Amino acid sequence: MDVIDKKILSLLSVDADISATRIGEEVRLSIPAVNKRLARLKADGIIKRHTVITDGRAVGKSVMAFILIVVRYGDNISTFLEYMESDPDVLECYAVAGEYDYLIKVAARDVESLEQKLLYIKSRKGVVKSYTMLSLQEHKFAPTVLPDTDENDRA
Repeated sequence: MDVIDKKILSLLSVDADISATRIGEEVRLSIPAVNKRLARLKADGIIKRHTVITDGRAVGKSVMAFILIVVRYGDNISTFLEYMESDPDVLECYAVAGEYDYLIKVAARDVESLEQKLLYIKSRKGVVKSYTMLSLQEHKFAPTVLPDTDENDRA
């Protein structure tokens, strides 16, 4: 990945709808050259997918919580992970090191519906312990991991 690819990723991370024309203007490449680079970034797995980022409040899910979970290992793990994958309110799920096994991010309509979600998760076979933190305010959200750039990088 060269400096132009890094610049393209940076532009896309701000606006995934940016046109190839606009990208070309920013990185000084033709539209076909930009499209070729985009295709390569996708083929190489650097760009995994395009998606929409919604405003939780606007769609009726204003409560955000982070839940740490301990799961008894064995057959329970696959059942637990299948549930995490299938629940649209579970936004993220990470295996973590330390006292807990998983960290999940959950969206909920209100505190009552979050409590119902927690009770359901805690009732899942193999869930031994949980610890919940409510998010009061989001100060930064960056869903895209960008490569490091050198100070000398210029497109």
